[in-house]
Amino acid sequence: MSGQSKKMKKLKKLHGWLDKKVIQLTEDRKKDRSQESKTVLVRLKKQKLTIKDAITELTKNEN
Repeated sequence: MSGQSKKMKKLKKLHGWLDKKVIQLTEDRKKDRSQESKTVLVRLKKQKLTIKDAITELTKNEN
């Protein structure tokens, strides 16, 4: 149980960090409309979604 708890904390921390980066890059995209900035933003959003799915899966397994 404590292993999952540590993993959950780590995933939530990473998700929070990704959330902040996505918000920051979304703001930056108002000025920088390059393909590179879009690619980075999309990649971070996909990572964030993957982490969210992992958190959901861990939550389901705990119950």
